[in-house]
Amino acid sequence: MNKDDFTIHNFLKENLLKTREDLGRSLIDLLAPLEHHIAPGGYHLGDFGALYPPKTAFMEGWSRTLWGIASYTAGFGAYPGIDKVLSIMKDGVNPSSPAYWGECKDRDQLLVEMAAIALSLIIARNVFWDSLDGEQQGQLYAWLSSIEQRELPPSNWHFFRILVCTAFRELGLPVNERAERESFDIVESCYRGEGWYEDGKGGNYDLYNPMGFHFYTLLYAKLAGKRDPERSALYIERARLFACKFAAWFRGDGSIVPYGRSLTYRFAAVSLFSACAFADIEALPWGIMKGIVLRGLRRWFSLPILDSGGILSVGYGYPNLVMADAYNSPGSPYWGLKAYLVLALGADHPFWRAEEEPLPDVPLGKAEIVAERIPNFIITRTQEDVQLLTAGQYPGFDMNHPAQKYCKFAYSARFAFCVSHGSYGIGNTGCDSMLMLSEGDGYWRERRNISARVSGLNWTMSVWNPWPDVQITTMLVSLGAWHVRIHRIKSERPLMTVEGGFSIPRYDKYGGGMLNASPEEHEAIAAFPWGASRIAAVEPDSRRAASLVIPAPNLNILYPHAVIPVLEGSVEQGFSLLASAVRAGDVEPVMSEAVPQVELRTYLGV
Repeated sequence: MNKDDFTIHNFLKENLLKTREDLGRSLIDLLAPLEHHIAPGGYHLGDFGALYPPKTAFMEGWSRTLWGIASYTAGFGAYPGIDKVLSIMKDGVNPSSPAYWGECKDRDQLLVEMAAIALSLIIARNVFWDSLDGEQQGQLYAWLSSIEQRELPPSNWHFFRILVCTAFRELGLPVNERAERESFDIVESCYRGEGWYEDGKGGNYDLYNPMGFHFYTLLYAKLAGKRDPERSALYIERARLFACKFAAWFRGDGSIVPYGRSLTYRFAAVSLFSACAFADIEALPWGIMKGIVLRGLRRWFSLPILDSGGILSVGYGYPNLVMADAYNSPGSPYWGLKAYLVLALGADHPFWRAEEEPLPDVPLGKAEIVAERIPNFIITRTQEDVQLLTAGQYPGFDMNHPAQKYCKFAYSARFAFCVSHGSYGIGNTGCDSMLMLSEGDGYWRERRNISARVSGLNWTMSVWNPWPDVQITTMLVSLGAWHVRIHRIKSERPLMTVEGGFSIPRYDKYGGGMLNASPEEHEAIAAFPWGASRIAAVEPDSRRAASLVIPAPNLNILYPHAVIPVLEGSVEQGFSLLASAVRAGDVEPVMSEAVPQVELRTYLGV
């Protein structure tokens, strides 16, 4: 494989990803470029920084490949280049080596990376443990055991300790049972019911639920089920419950609603279904789970997510540091290899014997609406899109783009969403699916901290305060392809407002496409051959004007260039009511359908 192969990425785009062998080949092709980037303790894949030192980033880039390599080794045998992989590990745990990873501190990123090593020791023991000499085994045990003494955030991190302790038990090594028990207790304290875990007290409901909590609980159930049957059965029951609902987040083309942090892990989102298969749990029919996993990977490999050297980029639909989290290093995206866990299964496993099946179809013109009471989510599936309405949540810790990743009114699998360059200038704010407010000084505020939230079968409502003397109650109602937003505003100051519909791509992949903008009063439409977005003011006697916002490049996480139809207006001191009907999808229905009529209830204070 030469450099030109990496440039055009044919090695992944031309892989049909239909069979177990296809998936194994894609892993080898995906990881082959890393051999050119070996550095002390791991891989040097780029020079931008993360919250931790470069040496830790090198180690992270190496360790995350193990999610795929260990699974390949367990299912196929020797992984090509395994000697180099093992050499990095041997040096990394050797205190006398210049490539030593170092002693772990409290809340150290190195503790996170222990989980993949632990899995490798269990499912590929002959390679990752038995091949080591006695001194090397002692060094690896000593380095891993530090997680039993270190402080961990009260979140999904405690699974990393649980997996290390599980590996120790499998290898007949001593386990700190007090530390292990603490981690089980903290994990249990995160469970909120109906399949939902909150990522720590005051934490978030997001994609860590499937790719973190349930992924790890299913690993544990498979690896420790005989030793700990009661806990394992509980974990399986919860994962079954959640997996059946989580399938609604996916479109038939393999795309998924992006929501929350760590979106650069991309295809890790399908890893829940890989873990179900690994644990022999038919949460959905085998063919449907197989389809979710393989379609998801095919879809991602059709996008420009690799750089010119064949390295997985930080970004979502394309290389994009603008949307990155502060803890994303150049090697972080390889966390997505958790999806490859199904490689550990033999060719005779029901997952691989099943014929790939599509998700249940939604009839044309109809919608499937799924209400998630615990996180106050409403998921709406149509033939055109899958969209998520949310009452919003604000992270309990400082992070990049928290309002954009968690607090927009709606998120789309087809059109994704915009992050922000800053709060000055509406084009920098990523104002899609948000109500932005300003005192006229060029600075804009959106929904961030939420003081109350509640939801029903097709609606969700929140209370938020962009200023201490401004309170907004927002209700979002799913009507299928349309949704309605109602904002009751109590303000002690006059404010300018901009409310955005969904952002959509301005160009196709060749840079073409003619924008069709709506001339209608109080209604904005942006339409291209590949999709359209529409927002209409439906409050009585609306004075809001329609316009388009061209956000700064690279704010939409799926498309580098976007356009947002918006409604612009103002509110005075006292009580005001704004209401809008919003739709995005295929051009013809978006352009032609009548705007829903909205009856504004008196309980909103109007």
